[in-house]
Amino acid sequence: MANEAPEKPILCPSAQPDVPDAKVFGVMTGNQEAGLRVGYLNEPQPVTPEILAASAPAAPTEVMRIAAPCMGHGCGHFDGSNCRLATRIATMLDPVVRSLPRCAIRPTCRWFRQEGPDACFRCPQVVTDLRAANELQRDVAGEHSQLPETALYKGPGDPPA
Repeated sequence: MANEAPEKPILCPSAQPDVPDAKVFGVMTGNQEAGLRVGYLNEPQPVTPEILAASAPAAPTEVMRIAAPCMGHGCGHFDGSNCRLATRIATMLDPVVRSLPRCAIRPTCRWFRQEGPDACFRCPQVVTDLRAANELQRDVAGEHSQLPETALYKGPGDPPA
């Protein structure tokens, strides 16, 4: 049928900024001691060099939540049918909200489609890359998910550290 809208891709809500079609859908608020929480944007914003530079000296994934099409088998969290990160978030973290947060990506979110509201009740506390993660946060993130302590965002044209 010519009038059917194309199906939208399933989005990873913890994507890296260099993935094609990446969009910022939330910004971290608060601080690590008191607790970081996602402030959800009304509309996702395309990742641009200017938006990435605004996070400096932090890495964009320390201060922004970025969504992009799920990489499926290209991602270490994907087991062939499910996102193991979504499962760990929904089963290992305590909920931080009692009702579904306003979220512009929920209709196409991999975590919501897979885990339902349980993922959404925990999502506001998820930081994609956290320098000083506690043991639970490292266990939830899984292997190779920790941002190195020495990492600082380098924009295009910046010399390497």
